[in-house]
Amino acid sequence: MLNEQRPNLCAGSSAFISVHRLVGEVTAGRTVMLRDGETTMLAAPLDGGEVLSPTLAIACCRASYLGLPDAPTLLELPSADPQLLWRYASGLPRDVSAVAVSQGGLIAAAAAELAKLAERLPAMTLSLAEEVPSNVLLAEASDVLAFRRALASTVHPVATAAVPLPSGANATMQSFRDAAGGTVSAVIVGEVHDGMFVRVHSSCITGDVFGSLKCDCGAQLTLSMERISRQGGVLLYMAQEGRGIGLANKLRAYAMQEKGLDTVDANIALGYHDDERDYALAAAILRKLGLSRVRLMTNNPSKAAGLAVGGLAVDPVALKSPVTEHNAKYLDTKRTRSGHTL
Repeated sequence: MLNEQRPNLCAGSSAFISVHRLVGEVTAGRTVMLRDGETTMLAAPLDGGEVLSPTLAIACCRASYLGLPDAPTLLELPSADPQLLWRYASGLPRDVSAVAVSQGGLIAAAAAELAKLAERLPAMTLSLAEEVPSNVLLAEASDVLAFRRALASTVHPVATAAVPLPSGANATMQSFRDAAGGTVSAVIVGEVHDGMFVRVHSSCITGDVFGSLKCDCGAQLTLSMERISRQGGVLLYMAQEGRGIGLANKLRAYAMQEKGLDTVDANIALGYHDDERDYALAAAILRKLGLSRVRLMTNNPSKAAGLAVGGLAVDPVALKSPVTEHNAKYLDTKRTRSGHTL
């Protein structure tokens, strides 16, 4: 298994910094290099980057959606036509009879992971690097695959302030930052103690900010804050838009839902898992706040399990938000396919 080949990565090491810089390059749509043993390949994000060749690396979920083995995969297309590449990277048709298929190994896996870290579509074009260009950054494929796991141990508080809430409660807001510059906000009402209410809320700009009726995120945020304001507790606001796929990809998934896919299959068709979130960072912050046991306001058993893996004792508390004509199918998919207690 690819997971078994991932080394430990020390935050602050030259290898960690190299991967962090590669994420920035891919975020900007630039070409990078990935190395595995004696093989070095140029890699460019299909989403906004240069088309290097007809060789397309796709994530395991996209391969599974196309009816291929559930593993990072290389597709050798007949040409480097961008429209053709996009069709095989994220289109709905599943016919791959016209392309050559091979297992991608660590470099394909690292390319997909790097694109995910940059919130790009998890597909990259690859080409062999005969020479190492001086202006293109390089990292080991195995280090890319270990990067996300290393981040949780680097989180630390950076700022604290008092924030009055509309309910009349006085909250303390604390900001945390990890070594890649990612931030998490903690809203705390009352004295922190074991067994208090906790909400780990993933950012949802469409629901939380604009009041979209397509999901129940805004309603869950409101219910959580009402309970915390009355009874005390902690809300972590996590930068995990679209269950960890980012806003642009969430909107792409929305467009696929308009063509008949549910929320699970839409994510998979894009090359993502149903839920890409990792709760190690949330668990680390809650422990830093002094918590070891929490009453977690969630309908998602995976969220409770993720915090438990992070060393917390978790007592789930359901959140019952309104079902409407706009979110009924979405909530039903959550219940039947993702195991949410609704």
